[in-house]
Amino acid sequence: MNMQQMIQAMNKVQRQYEKERAVLEEKEYSYTANGVVKLTLKGNMKLVSLEILDDDIVNKDDKDMLIDMITLAYNNIREQILKEDDELTTKYQNQANIGRMF
Repeated sequence: MNMQQMIQAMNKVQRQYEKERAVLEEKEYSYTANGVVKLTLKGNMKLVSLEILDDDIVNKDDKDMLIDMITLAYNNIREQILKEDDELTTKYQNQANIGRMF
């Protein structure tokens, strides 16, 4: 493989990565924490929606528990998004490394 072909191959991989990355950023992820709070984020970590599923939780005395459920839902979705992002990055890093071998 000559230098021009290698550059073209790397550019192709870069375009594929960017395309898949854009899909990941627009994908929606949801998590329901203990049937109380449902949180939905996009892959770019922007909050899409927050739903309180249990009306009884809105009581002042349960404010701390509500905060905990929201935090739990957000952190769970964030980890899911970061995992998929890592998998996508690894996939394209591996392809780039294979391209360098030739």
